[in-house]
Amino acid sequence: MITNKDMKVTTNLRNWLMLVGIAGGILVVAGCGKHAAAGKREVAAEGEEQQEGVVGDLTVEQVLQTKCPHGLTIECDECRYEVGVVKVDPSLMKPAEGTGTGLVKTIRLVKSKMTTAVNITGEVRMNENSAVHLSPRIPGVIRAVNVDIGAEVTTGEILYTLDSVELGQALSDWEKNTAMAELSGRNFLREKSLYDKKVGPESDMIEAQMKHEEYQIALKASEQKLHVLGLTEDDVAKLDPNNHNSLSGSLAVRAPMNGTVIEKHAVVGELVEPGKDTMILADLDSVWVWGGVYERDLGLVLSRKLADGIPVELAVPAFPETRFRGQMNYIAPTMDEATRTIKVRTVIANKDRRLRPGMFCQGRIFITTDEEVLAIPKVALLADEGVDFVFTHMQDDYYLRTNVKKGRDFAEGIEILKGLTSGQMIVTDGAFILKSDVLKAKMGAGCAD
Repeated sequence: MITNKDMKVTTNLRNWLMLVGIAGGILVVAGCGKHAAAGKREVAAEGEEQQEGVVGDLTVEQVLQTKCPHGLTIECDECRYEVGVVKVDPSLMKPAEGTGTGLVKTIRLVKSKMTTAVNITGEVRMNENSAVHLSPRIPGVIRAVNVDIGAEVTTGEILYTLDSVELGQALSDWEKNTAMAELSGRNFLREKSLYDKKVGPESDMIEAQMKHEEYQIALKASEQKLHVLGLTEDDVAKLDPNNHNSLSGSLAVRAPMNGTVIEKHAVVGELVEPGKDTMILADLDSVWVWGGVYERDLGLVLSRKLADGIPVELAVPAFPETRFRGQMNYIAPTMDEATRTIKVRTVIANKDRRLRPGMFCQGRIFITTDEEVLAIPKVALLADEGVDFVFTHMQDDYYLRTNVKKGRDFAEGIEILKGLTSGQMIVTDGAFILKSDVLKAKMGAGCAD
């Protein structure tokens, strides 16, 4: 708890820094502690304006020229804190590269493009562009089911078979047209042979040719109908008019793609019809994540074009240490009135199948600035009585409190609008250690005692 004495000392310290005169180009502090308090009263009596918040606003040149009754202020173990200077023992410094046990680390500031993170919550769902809802093309009764839910299937693999009256009729038509096309073909060849030998009229040959072509067209139409009903080219090629087992009206429903059976409604003996899902097959090597963006963040999200790629990072409770990364590829044109959010969709690679449709997740959308900005790590920014500051390197082992004005808050750091320039060295890790030292002045330390 800060006592009245501490508050008095703090006020004295501020005023002490103001009582500075120019003597041969060197700033001379009129006094410190109680001396500064007396000086303040004299200046105040003359009605001169008092400056507040000097500590942190002093330049390096001003600090180097400042003296206290013990000599140069930065060399005084009792007074340097009053001008915002801290001396750091080299043993505390962390090496810039490699490993080390130091507690204090510095970096050199450079302008760079920064990223803002927009938080979202969402749900993992299957990639509907890589999913198939299987439904029979014709009504029928399921004869056999070859796979179970969760099975991994390949393209062309038989999932189930069904018996269909409609397919049986179509096969009967194909058998009839096959036979008629064959007979009409033989008749046409006979009439053509007679015509070539000048023993048959041309009209009979032409009529036989027309009949043959008519049945050929009918045969092609019946084959096309079989394809529409679900038979493949190989299935049709295996049909044999002399083998009634191949014309039994049994349809094999095959997997149209590689994937996983995530839903199964097919049961032996069940009557199924077109439009009724019997299975859902999905490729889970990629999944969708649907999330909600609040209205306040929409402008920031829309500032980036989907074509340029908007990266998203997600986490699920099942794997708290893992971050799943993907690209947002859709922003809904309307707002969900129930949640007051705009839906966004992200595609996530899922080769290891750890993400399961139905999982809830939390994530961040990363929006990168177009321009380069000056920003510092969040750990480097400190505050005292509402004033933000960092520690900058002065010289040798000395570091100076420097007040700053912060701007936007980014994922990797905080924008600095005033107080720092590119190229300066600042303290990041261990800045709080320096803060505890520089605030000794507030606790009554210094030559005032």
